[in-house]
Amino acid sequence: MALAGLITLPVIAAEASEPTAGDILQGINMFTPEEGDPACKVKANEKYGTQWAVDTAYGFWHSNNASADVHDDAHLFLIHAQLNQRLIENNVHGGTWLRVEFSGSWGLDKDSAQSSYMFTEGTGSATGAHADIYGGHDGVLPEVAIMQYFNNKRSCVIAGMVNLTNYFDSVGIANDSFSGFTNDGFINSSVLGLPDANLGIVLQHEIDADSYAMFALSSESTGYGDNPFKFHGNDSFLLVGEYGRMILDGTVTIRLNPFYRYIDNMDGTSSNNAGIAASIEYEVCDALTVYSRSGWAARQELGNGFDFTCGANVKLIPSREDDFLGVAFGVFKGATPNENDREYVAEAMYSLQLNDYFKLVPHIQYISRPSYDPNNSDVVIMGVQGVFSF
Repeated sequence: MALAGLITLPVIAAEASEPTAGDILQGINMFTPEEGDPACKVKANEKYGTQWAVDTAYGFWHSNNASADVHDDAHLFLIHAQLNQRLIENNVHGGTWLRVEFSGSWGLDKDSAQSSYMFTEGTGSATGAHADIYGGHDGVLPEVAIMQYFNNKRSCVIAGMVNLTNYFDSVGIANDSFSGFTNDGFINSSVLGLPDANLGIVLQHEIDADSYAMFALSSESTGYGDNPFKFHGNDSFLLVGEYGRMILDGTVTIRLNPFYRYIDNMDGTSSNNAGIAASIEYEVCDALTVYSRSGWAARQELGNGFDFTCGANVKLIPSREDDFLGVAFGVFKGATPNENDREYVAEAMYSLQLNDYFKLVPHIQYISRPSYDPNNSDVVIMGVQGVFSF
C-alpha cells in the first residue's frame, strides 16, 4: 500500500545500487507507490507533482469481554487518505509541497459507534483515543502542513498541523493496522505517545547514505478532534528526536527516539516526563522480516512507563509474494508504581492479497491482565478487515 512513512528503509537501501542524496527523506516523507501498487498505474499526475493514496476498509471485530460501554461486535467502515501536492517545483533541492491527511470511521449498525476503537487498540496498551491513525475513530484531519526541501534534498522542514506518527518510530512491518497488526501497542511505542492534529514543526537531515536525524516540537494542547487553532490555555508540548542508521547493506535499520514532554495540568500545576524509545528492524531474507521495539520513561505520566514488543512477518508461500503471516508479542507497564501492573498482548494476522486493489486481513488478539489489572478477565479479540487500496 502506498502510505506515507511506511516504506521500509532497509528495502530502499538494498534496492538502490547507487544511493543518491535525499533517498532516505524521500522514503520517509513521500508515498510514490512501488511497482505493483494500484496508484502506480496513474502516471498522468506525476508531471503535476501529485501523490495520493486512498485506503478504505470494512472491519469486523468480536470480543469475548468487551468494555461495559462497547458492544461485543463491531462493524465499521474505515477510510484513510493522503495527498502530497507540489506547490513549487525545484528539481535540485526538492521543492515545496502541501501535505493533507484524512482519517475516520463510521459504524454500520446502531451498536457500532466510533467508540469501538477499543477493538482495534486493545485496552491498557492503547496510548490514547487517536493513537492508531488507521483505527476506528471520528473523522479528523491529522495533518495539514507545508513541506519544504532544501540542501540538495538532504534537509527538510515540515510545519503546520502535523502528525508525528508519519515520521517517527515508523517500523515498516508494525505501523499500519489496515494491513498489519491491529493492537495499538504494536503500531507505535506506547511510551512515546506521538501526537497528531496539533501545531508543530519537524526538522529532518540526511547525514549520509546510511543515516539520518530528525527533531520535532509539537503542541499537545489540542483535544481529540478539536480545532488546533482554538487554544484552550493548555501549554503542554512534546520534544522528540530520532536518529536512524542502516547497517549490513541496508538489511538492518536501528532507530533511537529521545523525548521530553511538558504537561500542563490545567490547575496551576505542571509536570514533565523524559525517556527514550528504540527499535530495530531486520530483513533476514526475502521471506522473513523481524522487529523489536522498546521504550522507557523516567516518570510515568500520561501513558506507559515501559513497553517491549517484538514481531515478525513471514511469507509462507513463495509463489505469493504479497501474502504474509504476522505474529507479535508485547509487554506494557502501566502508570501506577505496582509490580503487577503489566499487560501482555499477543497477536496473529494474515494478509491475503487477492488482487492489486483488495486484500483480506483476518486477525486475533489475546490480552492478559487488560488495563493492567490481574483481576480482570483475559480478552480475546477476533476480526477481519477487507481493505481496498487506490
